[in-house]
Amino acid sequence: MNTAQLKAAVNTVEQDHQLVLEKLQALKDTVYCLMEPAKTTSGDVVSRLDEFSKYFATKFEGHLEEEEATLFPLLEKDAGEGAEVVARLRKDHDDIRRKRGEFESCLEIAASQEENMAPSILRDLLRYGLDFWEQLDRHAHFESRELHRCIRRWTGKSRIRREPALKPGLQWVNQIP
Repeated sequence: MNTAQLKAAVNTVEQDHQLVLEKLQALKDTVYCLMEPAKTTSGDVVSRLDEFSKYFATKFEGHLEEEEATLFPLLEKDAGEGAEVVARLRKDHDDIRRKRGEFESCLEIAASQEENMAPSILRDLLRYGLDFWEQLDRHAHFESRELHRCIRRWTGKSRIRREPALKPGLQWVNQIP
């Protein structure tokens, strides 16, 4: 593992996770609106949830693919538990895709019902939305924690270039590369 690979992985995870966490919070807030149907129409909630569904099917899917291309190989090379961590992350990605599919299916049914939505459909939408949100949340925390562990192990192996002590006087100028 080199510094460029490490930085690419960190940037992929941290920047994308910040955006995803913002979307997750908005998704959670919207799903919670289903618990108080008197405050908003089910059509409005379904419309907002459909926007989130489209985001997760496109932009977030790109994030998963980028992680699989940049982060996973890096973690796999990590001595120790790298292979097990990546296996867990791959399973998480599969679970996220499955949960997203379940949520999308439920959302399609809800959208077809519009304003005459049965309470059971609202309950299912709430349940599938929360299941999807919880899976994403667990995954993001696990992934960040494992990347940080990898960084700590990598920096603990003295791969960071240490500069020699500077000589007294003006001779230190000659040490500047």
